[in-house]
Amino acid sequence: IREVAQYSEFVDFHVKLRPIFMKEFAKVKSKYFPGCHGEALFVGTIIHSLEHTHMDWNLADPLWLDTTHTEYGKMAELGRIVKVGFVGNLPGLLFHKRYKGSKHPFYEKIYEEAAKINEKLADNMDTCIIK
Repeated sequence: IREVAQYSEFVDFHVKLRPIFMKEFAKVKSKYFPGCHGEALFVGTIIHSLEHTHMDWNLADPLWLDTTHTEYGKMAELGRIVKVGFVGNLPGLLFHKRYKGSKHPFYEKIYEEAAKINEKLADNMDTCIIK
């Protein structure tokens, strides 16, 4: 995967951030996250939330996906559903869901380090996926 990082902003960000995340997580696991697996938290929050963000940025219209394609049509159908139902941010949330501005020491530290790597991606990291 490191070979791909030079060609992908997304991969480069994750490859650089993951060791920082895991190191910081190990420091606070017992205090803030007992029973939580660090890798699962990294994948479930940072990678997953940025996958949703990238779909939103890269697919303006779900009708661009070709559902008639013989090999990928079913995946296009699923992609359409995901795009319209699970990608955009929900209005009116009564709680903060981003790493940035979370006021939680762990999430703030991760955001601070992530922003040094790529501020645009760091600004879109969610602590939970709610779309």
